[in-house]
Amino acid sequence: MEKWDQYSLIAELTLKLKDVSPQFGKTVLQKLVYILQEIYKVPCGYNYILYNYGPYSAGLADDLNFFATMEGVKIEWGGGLGYEIKEADRTEYFREKGEDFLEKYAPEIDKVIKRFGRMHAKELELQSTIMYALKKESLNKGKLVQFVKEIKPYFTHSQIESSYQKLEPLLCNKGDKR
Repeated sequence: MEKWDQYSLIAELTLKLKDVSPQFGKTVLQKLVYILQEIYKVPCGYNYILYNYGPYSAGLADDLNFFATMEGVKIEWGGGLGYEIKEADRTEYFREKGEDFLEKYAPEIDKVIKRFGRMHAKELELQSTIMYALKKESLNKGKLVQFVKEIKPYFTHSQIESSYQKLEPLLCNKGDKR
């Protein structure tokens, strides 16, 4: 994985989610890249652990901060919703540096944006945590709901079950066309 490709992916998501995401910030970026990598098999090159808000990559967090210092994006405090990632002076330049990578994985990127791009960070937190749990553990639905409830006690059983049911076709078909 080339660093240019990783930076171009951040730039691409920033540009494409500008008028789609209700809160494109650090948490949303983490979850969307996780979904791209783990479900849609886009080689993003990040290692993830389960953290406070679901799957988290320190490498992606570092890349985002460094990318902002190069004026690839702006990271601004958005008040109650947390940080917002916005287009900066050189966003398009960095997007073009990884154009081959972005073209190769455009269908997968578009699917993720279509399916998950309008979600708030909290929704993505729950969905990506379910994905992470299923990837790490062999759990039936009941055990999965209990596992997620233990690590995310502020979600109700019905919220977890509902989220799982929405994800089930995607998890069974790894990167379906929905």
